[in-house]
Amino acid sequence: MMLYFVVFKNKKDKEYKLFTNTVFDKENEAEEFGRKSMKRGFEHKVLEYNSENHDRYWNEKERKD
Repeated sequence: MMLYFVVFKNKKDKEYKLFTNTVFDKENEAEEFGRKSMKRGFEHKVLEYNSENHDRYWNEKERKD
């Protein structure tokens, strides 16, 4: 089974950030959630919940650019 989560960014920004800590078991549900939750001027992306994406987006407080 694959799990998915949603990240977002302001269209002016380069980096995506974690939008919510909600994990979805269906990609289309995550896509719909992202589409309905975004404000104007923002874009979203649905990512697979795996160790690489977890480290990159969920531990954002630990990584300081």
